[in-house]
Amino acid sequence: MKKSNERIHGYNAIYYNNAAPRFHSFDLVNKRPTNFINRQVSITSGENGILDHQGHIVPQNMLDLIVDPLIKEMGKCTDEDAVKNFINAQKNTYPWLQLVYDYGKQISDRTPMFDFDENDPEEKLRGFFSIVIWNPVNICRAPEDSRRNNYPVDKIDDQVATYLSKHTAEQGVHAAWLLSLQTLIANKDNKKTLNDYINECCKTLSEQEKSGFGYYSFPWKKDSKGVLFPDN
Repeated sequence: MKKSNERIHGYNAIYYNNAAPRFHSFDLVNKRPTNFINRQVSITSGENGILDHQGHIVPQNMLDLIVDPLIKEMGKCTDEDAVKNFINAQKNTYPWLQLVYDYGKQISDRTPMFDFDENDPEEKLRGFFSIVIWNPVNICRAPEDSRRNNYPVDKIDDQVATYLSKHTAEQGVHAAWLLSLQTLIANKDNKKTLNDYINECCKTLSEQEKSGFGYYSFPWKKDSKGVLFPDN
């Protein structure tokens, strides 16, 4: 999905009102979220000034394997009733569509999920599927890939996954979500496993109006070549 909105979760009040730096991720201007608040990465070797970003754990190009075909089909809907019918028809294969819709309705007074005046399916459904692509539970506040020896780029971030498996309590990691991530790592080419992972991500959405999930933030260390790694 090339036209996703990386600020979509900034319309959720928990991510602009939360006092915790990890979750206070967006500022508002005229009731609209501005860019993601990039914060300094904690580096145990003492270097300062390196900023984090919204680093996907499972990359967008993998999520798109499930999302893009749905955009093509759901993009044929001409109004919200048609969307609801589409979601209901897909409930056995893609139960997470309903979870996204329900979350989107919670923030719809701040930003719309759909623009039915648009002919381009991605633009029409941009708000809806951006909720999936930029779900905080799949985001780590990591240094840019260039500071990690161009890793992970378009691959699953195994380094972050390993760190989270060792620090579940302090990072607030959902056990079911972590298990689905580990299952996906072991079966990267299995679309059913990928769809199951997206479903586990979306299961956290109902709780994200109450408390923050994801946007994982932790210390990093630098090797002799200056490459950054999670400080396990």
